[in-house]
Amino acid sequence: MKKRICFLFLVPFPIFSQSFSHQNAVMMEAQLANGNAAILLSWESDTVATQYSLYRRNYGSGSWGSVIATPSGTETSYLDNTVVSGQQYEYRIIRSSTTTGYGYVAAGIDTEIDYDPGVLLLVVDDYFLPALQTGVDLLISDLEADGWFVHVIEVDRLQTATQIKALITAEYNTSPLRVKSVFLLGHVPVPYSGEMNPDGHSDHIGAWPADVYYADMDGIWTDNTLNNTSAASTRNHNVPGDGKFDQAIVQNAELEVSRVDFYDLPAFSQSETELMSTYLTKLHEFKTHLYIPMNSAVVEDNFLALEEGFAAGGYMSFSPIVGRSNVTDGDYTSALVAQDYLWSYGAGPGSYTDAQGITSTGEFASNDLNSTFTMLFGSYFGDWDSQNNLLRSALASGRILCSSWSGRPNLYYHPMGLGKNIGSCIRMSQNNTSGYFASTTSYFKRWVHIAQLGDPSLRAHYVDIPPVLISTGQADGSVELNWAAPASTVDGYYVYRRALGIESWTKLNTTPITATNYTDVSLTTGGQYEYMVRSVELLTTGSGRYRNQSLGIKGTANSVATLATIEAPFFGPNPFEEELKISSSNSQIEITNALGQIMYRSKDNSNGNVTINTINWPKGLYLLSSDQTTYRIIKR
Repeated sequence: MKKRICFLFLVPFPIFSQSFSHQNAVMMEAQLANGNAAILLSWESDTVATQYSLYRRNYGSGSWGSVIATPSGTETSYLDNTVVSGQQYEYRIIRSSTTTGYGYVAAGIDTEIDYDPGVLLLVVDDYFLPALQTGVDLLISDLEADGWFVHVIEVDRLQTATQIKALITAEYNTSPLRVKSVFLLGHVPVPYSGEMNPDGHSDHIGAWPADVYYADMDGIWTDNTLNNTSAASTRNHNVPGDGKFDQAIVQNAELEVSRVDFYDLPAFSQSETELMSTYLTKLHEFKTHLYIPMNSAVVEDNFLALEEGFAAGGYMSFSPIVGRSNVTDGDYTSALVAQDYLWSYGAGPGSYTDAQGITSTGEFASNDLNSTFTMLFGSYFGDWDSQNNLLRSALASGRILCSSWSGRPNLYYHPMGLGKNIGSCIRMSQNNTSGYFASTTSYFKRWVHIAQLGDPSLRAHYVDIPPVLISTGQADGSVELNWAAPASTVDGYYVYRRALGIESWTKLNTTPITATNYTDVSLTTGGQYEYMVRSVELLTTGSGRYRNQSLGIKGTANSVATLATIEAPFFGPNPFEEELKISSSNSQIEITNALGQIMYRSKDNSNGNVTINTINWPKGLYLLSSDQTTYRIIKR
């Protein structure tokens, strides 16, 4: 006899003075101490705590090992003076009291982000091509400027999930150690799997969307066992041979996976293509530091008395990213309308299109809600492939770039405080068995409904980009690099190199250089090389301090004098205001805006000096193309 599990309906209860979400979470952060040689962990006080248990492991290792300290219930800090600068650590704290609370922080002193993250598979719904080809190209350029190597897979939304999975698997099998992430752009076929109702409603038992299917490279997925048509929506029905899978548990997600999908959102006046275009524009602005949200987070929990403490994942995640003092309780919608937050969380009784007392699809459509990353929880809308779905609608509003359904189970984003990308966090949450507290019940861990919406490559913070790079091969075989400083002050630059055709980056300087030039004298063989320069900022967060990096500016050069060097055009000032001056021997100069619209194109044989009047151009980023090389220029 098949066992079916139903759960408590998500309905509100009377308000208590302190929510179970607060009780289940220990808001912890890390600071540098002892002359930046130690890490000071601190956490919020709890009047009924009897003891804390503290664990430490190297970030990415499998086991927490033994307790390293047992602070008393009245203590609120611990000094770890056994750390090594540059090493990434992860801490766990468990509070013993009338209820058990958990906290996590990834921490380090002057650690580095992953400058060579690997291959990202961009699975593009060809419904948007060629209309958004320029926007997709800009997305690819930004991904590659963040160190990724992008392999594009164009698909038809009428294909099956198994056909898409075969394409992803084929790419993965060519280089399983390098392929790390899958970005589903558009209404890429949605896999469904399982017989479950994580929101507890009996009319919602069946198969739920399961993008994690695309991340599991060696698991077994069958379609011959389940036979359940009890759900109110036929989308959730699951019968043998219908293309929906039987599995309810994540076997193992080898890859990160996330999607951006604006299909079937009639609540918005914009078309699906227009919504996607807007998303790509605001994504580009955030990554290129043209938009900088306030470094704070807001939480609204309308399930205050439910022991599962759904908002605990928000409190645990936010503190290490923005710092404990920058996490506040407030009204979700009014807060995000009033100012721009980096993170937000809202939980309330829900439908497919709303979380009561939090927000709704209609509010997302009629207001600009500005939180770069958001977590929401409530009934029904965790099944995100429904019409006017709340989670997908979030991505169409204001400055929101990522959304997720966090509460059953809690999702964990605390590593983003140390520069990790959001895709790695959702993979960690999908594969979580015992490493992180999931809920007060024993259910929901590794369930296939766990999903991320948004660009999986996104990091929490970015840095201003060097606007131009000129790379020139010298007669002695060296390559000389010269670049311009960005508009904002940075701490230095990293220089990277790769031989064209090789999908990995080599860092040429181990510590940031403060000059705006560099000569590469380390080449031992001739050939054509690509260089990338990235701004570096020493960033202090609730996780300690790390060297954050901008997207890179690229240039190519030949390493021997017998090959032609690259002559870059002069243009300036950059950033510019009303006039832009260009001097170039190239016959064709073209300037486009972020949407691909041509703002200026030189006439044939118009070599020499040109002054362009840009008084009517909107402020923002533009792309100047010359001799198959593209440069970023900014109008202030």
